[in-house]
Amino acid sequence: MIFRSIGVSMNETDEQLAAIVAARDNSAAAMDEAVAGFEQLYARHSRLLLAFLSSRVARCNLEDVHQTVWQKVWQHLPGQFKGGNLRAWLYQITRNHLIDLSRKKKPDDSSAAVESAAFTEEPGAALLDNEQKIILQRCLEHLQQEMADIVRSRLAGENYDTICGRMDLAPARAHKLFFRLDRRICG
Repeated sequence: MIFRSIGVSMNETDEQLAAIVAARDNSAAAMDEAVAGFEQLYARHSRLLLAFLSSRVARCNLEDVHQTVWQKVWQHLPGQFKGGNLRAWLYQITRNHLIDLSRKKKPDDSSAAVESAAFTEEPGAALLDNEQKIILQRCLEHLQQEMADIVRSRLAGENYDTICGRMDLAPARAHKLFFRLDRRICG
């Protein structure tokens, strides 16, 4: 087995493997050992992490988010993991990445930013944007009224508490409707 030939055992704990990955340097032997250790960590945790992400990320974005999390783990393991429970640290990185993604999706209320973006777009971008709006409008026409109102409100930047208060909905119902639609569109 390749792990034994370069000094990484299948019986090592997550924390021991993390220490091997964190101790990597520019030498070929240390890098080979770090890669083998990282592959072992990936094999142990990737399926559970995918399951965790699948309930929080649209299916069409799942693999991208999953790979980005593992890239962050590889990048930050040497400097930020201080020992302890590696699985908890992995899920903390995942949660932080999901929070970062949710912040990026919020619309910018600044009209100046929208105007400046219009001048920097490619010529065909305005046509594509218009076509996407028409497609979305057609989709919204075929949805239940309640679901369409939630989508319009979320796209306008409203948070779930505001939407639920206005529509007299339970937050769990609003989340369920929105994510059921998201899965239909993406998956």
